[in-house]
Amino acid sequence: MFTFFSSQLDELKHLKIRERQAVIALSLSMISPTERVLLRIIKLVLLSPLFLIFTLFKGWIVIPFLILGGLCYPLLTTPIEINFAKKNLAEALKQFEQGA
Repeated sequence: MFTFFSSQLDELKHLKIRERQAVIALSLSMISPTERVLLRIIKLVLLSPLFLIFTLFKGWIVIPFLILGGLCYPLLTTPIEINFAKKNLAEALKQFEQGA
């Protein structure tokens, strides 16, 4: 199942939002270099059309598209990062709880 929000992960439901983000960041730091490159390529492919839109407009009209891009960035990238982090989530949670 594809996970869109960290609150959907059963392992992290007992944590606050900032703690969940920290565990996911820790889990992402544990992924292999190959997976890290793949994650960045996927994010680039998703965001490229948005950046191409920026080149079509000139002047002040680009401002709404910049705001839209700023809002869409986490909405597009966070679910992908969560799904890449699932692999090492148990180990990252154990390390987080030991360090806290």
